[in-house]
Amino acid sequence: MEYIYEAMTNPEIEVTGAPKTTPVAVPVSPYAVLLPDVRVGEISGLLELIVGQPEGTDDIPRLAESLQLEVDDFLPILDGAVLLGFAEVSQGDVKLTEIGRDFATTTILRSKDLFRQQVLQRVPVLSLIVEALQERRSKSLRADFFLDLWAKHFPYAEAERQFATAVDWGRYAELLEYDASEERVYLPASPPEEPPSPPTAA
Repeated sequence: MEYIYEAMTNPEIEVTGAPKTTPVAVPVSPYAVLLPDVRVGEISGLLELIVGQPEGTDDIPRLAESLQLEVDDFLPILDGAVLLGFAEVSQGDVKLTEIGRDFATTTILRSKDLFRQQVLQRVPVLSLIVEALQERRSKSLRADFFLDLWAKHFPYAEAERQFATAVDWGRYAELLEYDASEERVYLPASPPEEPPSPPTAA
């Protein structure tokens, strides 16, 4: 498991005999970058397990065993924590970053703030979705609009998984909402402004 994860997350590791070539920078659509198929609750649960270990560090195989998860189920959770900057992996161990430790030990309100911060900084597709909603007068768009963008790069079943992950992360971060009955994504309603206080009598 340690070797598989290192090979998947470190492009410099040579895993085949293919000749090395100089990579060419090609712009990649954020919709072409796979999000780990994992929910926020799974990520937060993993971080809470790790933060209880000495120095906030744990062994990847031990973690997977303690959660009784197969590698295909465990690695997406770990990928999500790394993608969001909550954890780092080195030589088969996973260690919480400073912000990951904060996320795992703080209040629910602050955890949402931290998650929102990390999503906007590290998950470009969520930022694009929010920007698209902000540009609409109705502040909403049909789910099909986003599904079709993912479907340009992946089979439709994967596009649906990507959409579900984006909605889950966006909802937790309070960046967006989703109405399943209308199949529309929209910005959260802004709280009503308080009316101005009446002038104080002299």
